[in-house]
Amino acid sequence: MTVGLTDERFWDEYWQTVRLPLEVDPSESLLAAAIIGVFERFLATPQPLSLLELGGAPGQYSACLHRRLGHAITILDNSPIGCEKARENFELLGLPARVVEGDMFEPPAELGNFDAVFSLGLIEHFVDFTQAVRAHVSLVKPGGLLVLGVPNYRGLNELVLRRLSPSFLAWHGLESMDASAWGGFEAELDLTRLFRGYLGGFEASTFWRCESRKIVDRALHQALWRLGKLLGRKEARLLRRFNGRFWSAYLMGVYRVSQTPR
Repeated sequence: MTVGLTDERFWDEYWQTVRLPLEVDPSESLLAAAIIGVFERFLATPQPLSLLELGGAPGQYSACLHRRLGHAITILDNSPIGCEKARENFELLGLPARVVEGDMFEPPAELGNFDAVFSLGLIEHFVDFTQAVRAHVSLVKPGGLLVLGVPNYRGLNELVLRRLSPSFLAWHGLESMDASAWGGFEAELDLTRLFRGYLGGFEASTFWRCESRKIVDRALHQALWRLGKLLGRKEARLLRRFNGRFWSAYLMGVYRVSQTPR
């Protein structure tokens, strides 16, 4: 049994409050631009691909990828509310997409397999993140592509989050944010690494939540908010190119799945 740090009820409550429509715009976020840049580097193809996003409600990244790359989009999510929001989001955006409610560890038989499977901010919510990656691989066609992304809450980010929002940090498995730990599932699942690295530079919006009532912590939170405004400007793009495991906002990997997956 795969143990999650969050559950279906958690995500139902989370998605209840989301405002639609939502679509990632790389021109408005340097972090989003870095993430979408990885997809454009490895998934830009002459012919459309079948692309599955796991845990993808409400579909803001899939919507962006469909517009920019033309791929056929499917979302699999275990939250009924999340799936409702995703369907509504694609309808509002006027985009075609298939939204399937289900568990990636026991996916519906009719789901099938895909040219590429991705998730952004999913595997870190599982105690055994290798099993979560295995579930991804099982849905990729032999020789297809797997793209994984997780926020990086280690290093400097962890120090600040433990002070400002410790319960938020508890929803995430920090080991999954260590790039060197990914070597384990890469070998176990026979994945050919095409790319693995930290990106996005320092992202002050990582600290959007403040649970502390201490004046000094709230002052720190406000200071980070103001810093985020400065670092979010296009003029700061050069600074955001400096990346490392102790401060960067995101970790991504792109893999070629074996022709005979284990």
